[in-house]
Amino acid sequence: MKNLFFSIITIILFGCNQTVKKVPEKSNDDPKDLSVLVVNYELNEMTLEEHAKLGSDVVGNFAPGKVSGLISKTFIGNVDKGVFGGVYYFNSSSSLDQYLESELWKDIVAHPNLVNFKTDIYGVANISEFSNGNASARKVAKTEEEVEDVSILVVNYELNEMTLEEHAKLGSDVVGNFAPGKVSGLIGKTFIGNVDKGVFGGVYYFNSSSSLDQYLESELWKDIVAHPNLVNFKTDIYGVANISIASNGVPSL
Repeated sequence: MKNLFFSIITIILFGCNQTVKKVPEKSNDDPKDLSVLVVNYELNEMTLEEHAKLGSDVVGNFAPGKVSGLISKTFIGNVDKGVFGGVYYFNSSSSLDQYLESELWKDIVAHPNLVNFKTDIYGVANISEFSNGNASARKVAKTEEEVEDVSILVVNYELNEMTLEEHAKLGSDVVGNFAPGKVSGLIGKTFIGNVDKGVFGGVYYFNSSSSLDQYLESELWKDIVAHPNLVNFKTDIYGVANISIASNGVPSL
């Protein structure tokens, strides 16, 4: 089903190529099989300092080449909500599945101080190339200064009386609004979907929390959430840990 959905997007995108003028450099990965894993968990009898120490201890496991098929991992957290985790980009769904069967992952979920795990898996729509959302093609931050206030917005919604073809057409119509420079402070947006669960949305990286807040007050965002065929919106906001530099986890323009 996932391959069907993204094949539809491919057909519509090339059929509507007048909408998107600039074609970015292609990556070597097959955009139809790029996959995203979003992980959330809470802390149990663990301080923020202890959690930060754990992150610095394990980040080396996610350095380039350490996990088969892993393009990047962003270490994320929302201290106010007490939620932490990661956004992982894999070059294939099979690589993602292999990670979830690995001893590394099993050790993470078995940690006694990390509880209430939630994992969400998505495919990546190839229109994400036009919004700097293809992780394998993006530049990444190299210094802590670049990461200081980077923020992530993860959006989910469901379809109401809208076919996959109509949803793909909508995506190709709006992707130009998210091209580099179009939204203040937006580094990139990945268009995501899980057809089996009927959930779609995006993973946005902003260069600051204020830019993210500004986007959520924009007419562009208001028009998206007001669309009659997109329903049950869920938005999650996270900060980014600077250790994500070591795991290629912070994109930049």
